[in-house]
Amino acid sequence: MKTPLSYQATANDSAPIAIINALSTLYEREEIDSQVIEGIYSLSYSFLVSKEDKMGIKHIALFLEREMRECGLIVNYLSSHEVFLGPGCSLYRTLTNGGRAVAKVFSHSSSRYITITSITNDYLYFFDPLYGAEYVEEVDRIYDAPFLANGRIKMSKLSDIGYIHMENRNQEEKELVLFERIKQ
Repeated sequence: MKTPLSYQATANDSAPIAIINALSTLYEREEIDSQVIEGIYSLSYSFLVSKEDKMGIKHIALFLEREMRECGLIVNYLSSHEVFLGPGCSLYRTLTNGGRAVAKVFSHSSSRYITITSITNDYLYFFDPLYGAEYVEEVDRIYDAPFLANGRIKMSKLSDIGYIHMENRNQEEKELVLFERIKQ
């Protein structure tokens, strides 16, 4: 059974929620081991407490790669210059193969993680776990797809918006985790 995607319960849990949302779009609820969810939260909160936010999501990706390999999950962590949008990029390939992604996004003074759920020729669909998040003008809010997305952005505007929000930020802050399920 699939479950609707979830919102953050606190100000700092976008990473585990976004990752769990990615998994819940790829797997039925009964296929996800509760120990995997426990591991995601445990790693998330240990890096929040230690303030090692930069490496936290990478450790979760490595944990999932190890723990869910037998379930057919392929996980790929990208950062810095590895994260880009363009012809043949890893994100596009993953999404067109039915995969999902978790991306670090930036607002004026902070960052958080969202789940990217699908792509068409015109739009990139995502679920932002920050309930009530303000979207910029070129981003549409979606209200009727609780199992897939709560926002979409025109492909033609994606790099413009990304560029604006990366101003005054280091390239090294960019992070993307790709998830693909191989049917076994």
